[in-house]
Amino acid sequence: MKLIERIQLLFHRKQCQRINLEFPTAWEEMDEKDFEEVCKLLVTPRPREETLFLAFCKLAHIRPDNPKIYPNIPKGLAPYIVNGQAHFIGHSVIAEGCRQISFILDGTGFPPAPFPNVDRKLYGLSFEKFYEADSLIMRSVVENDEGYLKEAAKILTGGAKRKLVPWERKALLIWWNGLKMYLKEQYPHVFQDGENITDKTQGQILLDLLSTMNDQKPQENERILKTDVHAVLHELNLIYYNAKQRLSAKDAGRGTR
Repeated sequence: MKLIERIQLLFHRKQCQRINLEFPTAWEEMDEKDFEEVCKLLVTPRPREETLFLAFCKLAHIRPDNPKIYPNIPKGLAPYIVNGQAHFIGHSVIAEGCRQISFILDGTGFPPAPFPNVDRKLYGLSFEKFYEADSLIMRSVVENDEGYLKEAAKILTGGAKRKLVPWERKALLIWWNGLKMYLKEQYPHVFQDGENITDKTQGQILLDLLSTMNDQKPQENERILKTDVHAVLHELNLIYYNAKQRLSAKDAGRGTR
């Protein structure tokens, strides 16, 4: 298990008491609540600086205090409530904190799944359901139709999730992008070969994948579709890898003639 690393910034209270604030600096470090709070912010269009500031306050568990109740605020500082107590925090430190979380606007990562009881890496999900959900999510992006996201969520949750609020739609896309990035790293030969530009429909691509695995026995297709997605992707990755090795060896043999 990878340990979560968090940036710790030191701030000064009015009487020079130091406090530590922790906040995630990558999608992978977020827990479910962090992820939800950030996605709720991202669904509302705001200037970049405002989005980062609001997100930093949420992730660091601080909130701006009313400056009018402090007559002598030191220059360069502003009042914030931290753990129920008032503290002065430097503007430059807030700016650095916002810079540290700019990944929410600029980077792809692998946050938690946005739905309860759905494994972040999809272990336990069949290859058939993964392929259906992936096709729907891609179609949603291409056609700019969020209705497909609802259908994908229904598949992924076994029918438990039939409606999506705006932050859940945003979270589904962010998580799925991270998931696909993870799967490409784990099974590079599958996605390298399977995601080239093609005129084939998703159904035709699926039949090609099944024929690669069924050893010319179409009756095996149903079993493959019901198999855990990672087991299928692992086998496909091995098949494609071995095929490339044989092709490389064949080309090398031709070159020695």
